[in-house]
Amino acid sequence: MKSNNWYLAMIISIFIAVLAFVFGTNLFNYESTHQARQVGIFIGLWAPTFGALGIRAQLLESSRPQIYDN
Repeated sequence: MKSNNWYLAMIISIFIAVLAFVFGTNLFNYESTHQARQVGIFIGLWAPTFGALGIRAQLLESSRPQIYDN
């Protein structure tokens, strides 16, 4: 995957985490607010992983020579 895709996944995971944390009982039908918060925190922890993968992909993209298909 390209680095931009990893960064997009990071932003989406933050958005889903906020939705699960704030609106989890209504939006995702969790039984309690405690469960919604746990899921929100769990999904929120994906963001740093996706960010690190984005940085890694960006470093790999910059170190490889560009090949253009025309």
